[in-house]
Amino acid sequence: MWLPLTGLVFLILSIVLGFVKKINVGIVAIVFAFLLALLANIDPTIVFAGFPTKLFLTILGTMYFFSMLQENKTLELLSEKIVSPFRNKPFWIPIIIYIVSYLLSAAGPGAIAVQALMVLFAMSLATQLNISATLLAAMAVFGSAGGGASPLALGGIIVTDLTATMNLPGATLKNFYCVSAVHVVAGILFYFAMGGYKLKIDQTFALDNLPAFNRKQKFCLLAGLILIILVVGLRMDIGLCSFLLCFLLILSKAVDEQKSFALIPWNVLLLICGVNVLMNVIREVDGIKLFAGVLASIMTPTTASALMAATSGFMAWFSSAHGVVMPTLIPTVCDIAKQVGGNTNPIELIAAIVSAANIGGLGPMTTGGSLLMAAYVSSAHPNAQAQHKMFVKQFGLSMLSVAIVIIFALIGGFRFFCK
Repeated sequence: MWLPLTGLVFLILSIVLGFVKKINVGIVAIVFAFLLALLANIDPTIVFAGFPTKLFLTILGTMYFFSMLQENKTLELLSEKIVSPFRNKPFWIPIIIYIVSYLLSAAGPGAIAVQALMVLFAMSLATQLNISATLLAAMAVFGSAGGGASPLALGGIIVTDLTATMNLPGATLKNFYCVSAVHVVAGILFYFAMGGYKLKIDQTFALDNLPAFNRKQKFCLLAGLILIILVVGLRMDIGLCSFLLCFLLILSKAVDEQKSFALIPWNVLLLICGVNVLMNVIREVDGIKLFAGVLASIMTPTTASALMAATSGFMAWFSSAHGVVMPTLIPTVCDIAKQVGGNTNPIELIAAIVSAANIGGLGPMTTGGSLLMAAYVSSAHPNAQAQHKMFVKQFGLSMLSVAIVIIFALIGGFRFFCK
């Protein structure tokens, strides 16, 4: 009993130390994986076996590919060209930002890469047009987070990897439907609550006379189209296909290899892989079963997905959705479903976990939320009091977003899409 409990304590300590000391949680997790292995007399090969090689290469390949499209401004110009036609209909702008963020994220870059692009774009656009920066940024976060659960994107890839041995056919696609649906609901609620339908601007849109795509950007767009065909149409591995296309783009000199390499979020990769290493050792000492048992003891078939969403959302405010929350909670769903019984569906629990973790991205301590705050400071140049007010507002909106997911779960929203 003490070893499973120790494993869970080590997991909590990894998250807390990473948050308080501003250390990458992945590094802390690897250290605690080693210590737990020593305490449990587990062979070091078990620790090494926890490194998710396939997941690492898949994420690295996709991140490298889309960092190339980011480096030569292909994604930025594409988003501006899509939004530009709606310059005379400002009430459409939040909707278009949501749709563009969603589609870009679902196509492969994932939430993190698209938020880095679209949140900055939304905030600068809001400042330029003197309209609600919070609304536009929220639409960018919700859209990119919703699309980020796509089987092609980071969130979907992680779900596929974590459920590979669970015998849950269609888990990734059903999860994508659920996450998309709850983010659409949140986006609609925020749009009307924050007055998106009555937006007005007093000046012309400044995205006129946008330049045409240059030769290098056209190569990148073609590569993106080929990636979608290979992965969606031919069912080929997205990571390996991404490396192939990266190689071709480098040979064609359409991108700057070194600058693109520097744009890869290595901290996220280390975080995801480090937590996976620790979770593998915790699984060896039956820590997952203990954690699942504790959660299941307070759940019923009606409240299971809502409580999973609440747990996921809370964790996501202080740690990474992809690197910590999903690798920690998703492995518990089958055990929880068995213990709770009734019509509890493991895929429904997965959808609740991913939705709450992603939608909490408005929180000021998350990746998306910190991008939002940074963009706000750089574009609006607020004083310290205004920054504090924005911090509090972000956290409140994030709590409201997670509450939407919990209510969605209670009324059977996830169950409907997981049939």
